[in-house]
Amino acid sequence: MDAKHIEQSLTDRRLPEPLPPDEGWVLPHYDGLSIANIPATVAALLGTDLPGALPALPRELWADWATDLRRIVLVILDALGLRMLQQMWAAGEGKALLDLAGAGRLVPLTSVFPSTTDAALVSISTGYPPATHGWLAYTMYLRELGLAANAILLSPVWSRKTDELLNWGLDPSALLPVPSLAGHLKSSGIHTAALFYTGFHGTGFSAMLYRGFVERRRHILASDLWVHLRHLLAETRGSRAFITAYWSGLDTIAHAFGPDSDFLAAEFDTVSHLLSRQLLDTLSSQDREGTLLLITADHGQIRIPPEQALTAEEDAELSQHLMVPITGESRAAFVYPRLGRADAVRDYLTNSFPGWFVVRESAELLESGLMGTPIADETCARAGELLVLPRGARALQARRPPMPSVGRHGGLSQEEMLVPLIGTRLEALD
Repeated sequence: MDAKHIEQSLTDRRLPEPLPPDEGWVLPHYDGLSIANIPATVAALLGTDLPGALPALPRELWADWATDLRRIVLVILDALGLRMLQQMWAAGEGKALLDLAGAGRLVPLTSVFPSTTDAALVSISTGYPPATHGWLAYTMYLRELGLAANAILLSPVWSRKTDELLNWGLDPSALLPVPSLAGHLKSSGIHTAALFYTGFHGTGFSAMLYRGFVERRRHILASDLWVHLRHLLAETRGSRAFITAYWSGLDTIAHAFGPDSDFLAAEFDTVSHLLSRQLLDTLSSQDREGTLLLITADHGQIRIPPEQALTAEEDAELSQHLMVPITGESRAAFVYPRLGRADAVRDYLTNSFPGWFVVRESAELLESGLMGTPIADETCARAGELLVLPRGARALQARRPPMPSVGRHGGLSQEEMLVPLIGTRLEALD
């Protein structure tokens, strides 16, 4: 299967019955072509399996990478959507990534749903879909505490203080009911190392995300990220190892200025240049040997004009029907109506904003497999009673963000859901 045919197969898939068929939306492909299938693929390439997790990617996509393979480096570039990458390549940008795809393989994949960082990163670290691991979106209602929480900061939504919920007694080690890829690899005698931004060090979310890693290293900027990777490859030369790194710069810039802005193009150019100059061009033959480089993303982004975002707390009619603030994502909103007010919420959004939203019962969409299976008990509580999917370039947000958010994600558009997986044996670059 080549990239063009895989992409076509992803965009041609029929949506489950609760969703309208003519929106141009992309369904997560948990059966073998999503980012949640990467962990089982990593395990298979390193000669083991990942019991209970989603299956690996189709074998024909990675079998030729497995010969004499000892190490895998997985780099996650937040918000590197496939559509954005294709536009950059068409404009002559991103030569390092284009050369990697040419020397290896580009595999289009889907994100998970909601197509958002915490849900996606947890799926990539475990191999389970959001419905099973239960970490669904940027904000979630946690029934065990009776409040809406920021799922990355682990704080109440009204607070910006990191890990405030941990101070209240929440145990981050108990938040995920599924095992981790790193823990399984460690038990199989494979060295594991994670590289992430220093600001995430010591946080509850990083403790969740990087469970089981033998080694955790911090970087400060994009520049030293690639230098750290170079050092890790030198230090693990000849060893069986899995190394992962995460960079959020593309996502941060795209939120602020839009995924189609010249600001984003500048950040993309910087990442591509540093990848080439600080990693690929400097590796010795010995450090390339037996090493597979995988580059992927958690999701893409779509531009949302400010006038096309409905803010719930500023809408008196909508607010009077809500039991708690809207949670989830502005592109996949979890709504908890007051008792008996679900139809009122549905009618208001449908009639007052015609063509803006698709409103469905959350249980109906969960049962359709949109977030994967099996469905954990906490997922049912965290997904709300109604799930609102904005159509086109629209959003439903609980409150106005403190800084303008031009780029958004979480929904089912091609821009948000389609991501690349670039895989290259580093010996091919000698």
